Amino acid sequence: MGHANHFVRLVALIALAIGGFLAVRAKVVPKDFGVDGHYRSSAIPEIAAREPRHLGSEACSDCHDKEFAAWKAGKHSTPECENCHGPGLMHVKVMSEDSVAKYPDRIKNNPNALRVTSGLQECTWCHLKTFERPSTLKYITSVEKHWTQYGGKFTPTSKCTDCHNPHTTVVK
Repeated sequence: MGHANHFVRLVALIALAIGGFLAVRAKVVPKDFGVDGHYRSSAIPEIAAREPRHLGSEACSDCHDKEFAAWKAGKHSTPECENCHGPGLMHVKVMSEDSVAKYPDRIKNNPNALRVTSGLQECTWCHLKTFERPSTLKYITSVEKHWTQYGGKFTPTSKCTDCHNPHTTVVK
């Protein structure tokens, strides 16, 4: 009979934990969450009212016409400028000296308000061979092996952009 009391206490503790979870969930989860799908319906107008952070590559051509022309004519015209350089909104605002104080983005603290490119990481996002990469995409299995294969000496400061122009993919 003593074991039954332990079991009753365990079931009561589990019921209390479930009840506490449901009470907290009812307070925390918005009422419209899950009504129209797995999202909060009232978020749609809020998100639509936000200023777009990604401007597209055409916006870059206004100031960077030489780079844009090289990019457009090269093999890298499929990924947008912002895939490597980050969202363009902060860059445009900072360079035109508009106020960016209201934006929470950390990127606004960079001198040109763009993601700092390493010349290596951005290239390996697409060109390092992984399972999900399409077979039509040129890839490398190892950055170090790629350098030595072409007669270079790989160092910790080696970058893809030491040999390749990232906008045109032409070897320098």
